[in-house]
Amino acid sequence: MSRREIGDFFVAIYRKTWWLLPIVTMLGIFLAFYAGLIPLHGSNLSEHGQFGDSFGVLNSLFTGLGFGGLVVTLVLQQNQIRQQERQIEAQQKSEATRHFEESLYNLLDIYQVTLDEISNPKGTLRRRDLLKASTNRTHKAMKDEGVHLIPHAIRDRYHAEKLTPRDLKQLDYLYFRNFKILTVEIDRQRRLSETLKSLLSHLVDRLPDHLDPTPYRALVCAQITHIEVSYFYLLALAFEDEDDLRRLLFDSGLFARAALTRRWRVHDYMYREFWGYNVRDFKRISGIPMSDERVSEAIKAHISSGGNRLRNPLTYTSPRIATPKPRNHG
Repeated sequence: MSRREIGDFFVAIYRKTWWLLPIVTMLGIFLAFYAGLIPLHGSNLSEHGQFGDSFGVLNSLFTGLGFGGLVVTLVLQQNQIRQQERQIEAQQKSEATRHFEESLYNLLDIYQVTLDEISNPKGTLRRRDLLKASTNRTHKAMKDEGVHLIPHAIRDRYHAEKLTPRDLKQLDYLYFRNFKILTVEIDRQRRLSETLKSLLSHLVDRLPDHLDPTPYRALVCAQITHIEVSYFYLLALAFEDEDDLRRLLFDSGLFARAALTRRWRVHDYMYREFWGYNVRDFKRISGIPMSDERVSEAIKAHISSGGNRLRNPLTYTSPRIATPKPRNHG
C-alpha cells in the first residue's frame, strides 16, 4: 500500500470519527483527575470545590465546543439531505423523460399504423394517396369555380388595412364558397385525425418542464409528410368543431410546416378571420437567407432606379409551368 493510499485511509477514518475526539479528550481528563495524575490543591472537599470552580472557564469552553459540534453536525446533515434531494430530483427527471419518450414513440407508431390502414370504400386508394386525392379534389373544385384567387388590388388593400365595403363583400363570398367546397370535398378521416391529436397533445401538453421541446417537435414534424400537412391544414380550416386540432397544429409547429407548403392566400385569410391564427407569421421567403425587410428595401431601390418592374417580384413561376405543353395532333 502506497503512502498516498495510507494517508487517504487515515483521512477517511478521521472524517468518520472526528466527533469522538472531544468525548475522548474529556474522558481522558476525568480519568487523569480520578487516578491522581493531576494533583488537586487543598486538603478537604471545600478547598477541592474552590479549586474546581477555578475551572469554570473550561466548562464554558467545552460547553461551547459541544454546541459547535452540534451545529456542525446539523450543517452536515442538511448538506446530505440536499444531496439526496438532488439525486431524487435527477431520478424523477430521468424517469419522466423516459416515460415521455416511450409514450411519444408509441404514439408515432400508432399514427403510422393508422395511416397505413385508411382507405376509400372501394379500397382503390390507401394511405397518403387517399389524403392526396382528397386535397387535390378540393383544390380542383375551387379552381373550377374560380374562388381560389384573391384579386391583387384587394390583397394590397387588405395588407394596408384599407378594405372597402365592396372588398369585404367579395371576400365574404370567397370565404363562403371555400367553406362550402371544403366541408363537402374533404374526407374526414376521424380515426386518423384523432390519433394525430393524441400524438400532438402528448407532444405539446405533456412535455416535462425540464425538457427542450425543439428536438421532439422536429422529430414529430419529420415523420409527417407535406401530403399529410396539407390535408390536416385543410381539415382544420373546414370544420368549426376542430378547435383542438387547430391549437395543436399551431403549438406543435406543424402550422409552420404548412406555411412552407403549397397553399392559397384565401385560406390564410380564412384562418385569420375565423379561427384567429395568422399562418403568414410563419412564412418567410423560402430558400433566401435575407429578412423580409431587406428584400422589400431592395425591391423598392430596384424600382426607383428604373429597373424592370415585375407584377409581383416576390413570386416566380417556372417556364415549365407557365408555358403550355404542345398538343399532339397526330
